Amino acid sequence: MYHMRLPQANLMNPASQQYCDFYLNIPVAGATSVTVSSSSVAFNDLIFPGTGEYSDSLITILHPSYNIDDFLVKLQKKNHIAPSLSTNILSFGFRSRNLYFHFGVMEHVSSYFGYPKDLMVLMFKGNSAFAGGRADLSSLSLDATAYGSFGVGVSARVSDALSLGIRAKFLSGVANAALKNHGTYLTVNEEDYTHTLEADLSMNFSAPVEIRTDSAGNVEDIVLKDDYDTPENILYYLTHPDNPGFAFDVGAEYRFAERFQVSASVLDLGMIRWKRDVSNLVSKGQFVYRGIDASPVFDVNDTTTLDDVAEQLLDSLVDIFQPSVEHEAYTTSLSPKLFIGGTYSVTPSVRLGVLSRTEFRQKNIIQSFTFSANTSVKRWLNFTFSYTLANNAYNNIGVGLSLRGGPIQFYFMTDYALGLAFPDKSRALGGWFGLNLLFGCKERVMDDLPLFH
Repeated sequence: MYHMRLPQANLMNPASQQYCDFYLNIPVAGATSVTVSSSSVAFNDLIFPGTGEYSDSLITILHPSYNIDDFLVKLQKKNHIAPSLSTNILSFGFRSRNLYFHFGVMEHVSSYFGYPKDLMVLMFKGNSAFAGGRADLSSLSLDATAYGSFGVGVSARVSDALSLGIRAKFLSGVANAALKNHGTYLTVNEEDYTHTLEADLSMNFSAPVEIRTDSAGNVEDIVLKDDYDTPENILYYLTHPDNPGFAFDVGAEYRFAERFQVSASVLDLGMIRWKRDVSNLVSKGQFVYRGIDASPVFDVNDTTTLDDVAEQLLDSLVDIFQPSVEHEAYTTSLSPKLFIGGTYSVTPSVRLGVLSRTEFRQKNIIQSFTFSANTSVKRWLNFTFSYTLANNAYNNIGVGLSLRGGPIQFYFMTDYALGLAFPDKSRALGGWFGLNLLFGCKERVMDDLPLFH
């Protein structure tokens, strides 16, 4: 997106300066990003054509004819699924000599579910897979957050070669669910198959939910509060957040030769303080239990479903863990992101680039590398093509287009073009799209080429 010379480039590097003197993102339609990524499996790893007598049907990994080892071998030691959504409410920017100011109001939904391979082995192959050994469940994690942001930033062109930028973001949290795992391990006794679970877990909520307990204080259920049982009340909750936060972004761009440029930025350094409708579940210590029987799920003559087993497992774990319940405010950090990149300008209208993107999610690191080629066919027509190494996959082909007629600019781009064409075979889907109004745009010259981000 940065090489497409779009105003939205400053979302990834506040040092970026739009070549037009003024831009306005059309409200709501100005900038929307939708992404879902999986580190290990694609949709067709879960649902696929059967073999033999089931060759005319679609089956799942739970089908009796399927060898579950074929699925488990695809998993890494640590795995994750990460959906996200960001949409622009209103943003604009303008130039004042060597400074470029930008303002933006956005809504974000960010989620991350991390799960260890040992948990999947335990679910599908049972405790016998760990008899006399230990399952490592310490990478089990959850972080789901909905929040709004109001950003104020400025980019300063310090010299012909160097630009620096910073943006302050005032945050307003809507809802959050965060599971913190400080170490969880399951040891299976080889003689009687009893389980010893060592756990240090805490689950925080800031959401319109109620945790119901029995007379002894043990958790019985988690349900939606009665006050939020209508669409109108839910809408009010979503549009009246009451959890303050603050974050900032910093960035730099530098041209060290006529055709070579480098850039770097760090985003989302900040946190949100959750105070509204807060609940905390804490469980720490050693617990012993004998497990549950999941074999009926794999018996075609039995009516037990995976949902039944999951509910039984959840009830069993709640009974064993007996978490304490509190209602104390808590703090969560955003997921910082580090971008480092560079470009080589083959001609004034063709640029080659490379980009490293590193995202820090609790104790996990999500890394990707992108190689791109960007071309300006006309002042009003631009294309980008990219190849990205991410999610342990090597089929991430990206394409992008920006089209301008008068002051109106439309753009669309994705890092997962093959995923849009064949979603069942992709581990990631998503893209950016939107509309801008541009005024005071200058002719492009070599000295005004953007730095890669």
